[in-house]
Amino acid sequence: MESFWLCQTCLFAVAYDDFSALSLYYTDEKVEQRMAGVRACVRELMPLSADFDSETGLGINDFSTSPCDACHCSLHGTRHRFTRL
Repeated sequence: MESFWLCQTCLFAVAYDDFSALSLYYTDEKVEQRMAGVRACVRELMPLSADFDSETGLGINDFSTSPCDACHCSLHGTRHRFTRL
């Protein structure tokens, strides 16, 4: 099975279709562009299944310097593992 590491933005997009955090970092116009980009990138990886456990920390990298496998964002931060079904 193929695994992917997703950033917080993509995690919330996949799990909840929630892009509310983007408004903290981008203008309204950029938010729309970023949402479209994230949706397109995530769609290419589908179908995905969460492969992490928030209680034990397995499948969670608290501080990664690697880009997100979905949106390719290079900002450092938390990554969560997903597996393609």
